[in-house]
Amino acid sequence: MGIRRLDWDHWIELDNQWLRFHKEKLARLCGERGSRLCMTAPEAYDAALETMELISEYLVCRYPSLFEFESSTTQKQIRIKATGEIYPIYSDNPLKYAAFLIQDDLALMIEGADGQYYLKAGAIPLPGFWRLEDKFNMPLAEIHTSGNVPQFREKLQLGMERFFQKLTPERAVVRYNYSIQTDGELSWSSSIGSEDTFGLGRKDARLNPSIESLHFRSERQALRRLPRSGAILFTVRTYFLPIIDIAQEPGVPGRLASALRSWPDEI
Repeated sequence: MGIRRLDWDHWIELDNQWLRFHKEKLARLCGERGSRLCMTAPEAYDAALETMELISEYLVCRYPSLFEFESSTTQKQIRIKATGEIYPIYSDNPLKYAAFLIQDDLALMIEGADGQYYLKAGAIPLPGFWRLEDKFNMPLAEIHTSGNVPQFREKLQLGMERFFQKLTPERAVVRYNYSIQTDGELSWSSSIGSEDTFGLGRKDARLNPSIESLHFRSERQALRRLPRSGAILFTVRTYFLPIIDIAQEPGVPGRLASALRSWPDEI
């Protein structure tokens, strides 16, 4: 699984790409696909609200030059200093507002009566190559098998299910993945087909793309158990860079080529 412990000081990381991500999230979540990019089942509302509370408190404490609580009204709100935008802490769609604050996408897994964890809420405006509407309400294992994650059943499923059961609120963990994308679109990779028709059958990425179109896509997935609701929260931060840019870093081309050659055939 490639999991390691995460220091709480680094739970949410912001960088100089924050405004780009923020603008794209606003356009996506407030656009015509917004209701399919942000969904919350009734049984996950309390966890979604807890998520907004925790993220807001964290940001005001960790990044006081960027965020502050707005005290001009009786309703508790958070203000983004750079843009002047103000968002409610308590609303009917807390994950949407939480997603506006950070560069990460958000997903909440809720334990069912059968002991499995189900995707019951998410704000996923920048997924790249999967759709929340296709995975919503699925158990953990089916999320991965339906997406044809290589070697999931053989090497990952048992360990991941045990890990979810044992994760405590006192501990946060992080893992990374990476892929090569054949276009430069952060929110949705159009090279695999239209986002609207994706569920009808996946299209393979185009063959022999130009080097200029290739992008390195890496996800920083932080996991924590929420202390009040017991839900497991994923915060997924995407790093998205042109291959021709990272190839300028000493040693990177060789390491990336070696990693790609090590992939098994099913990947």
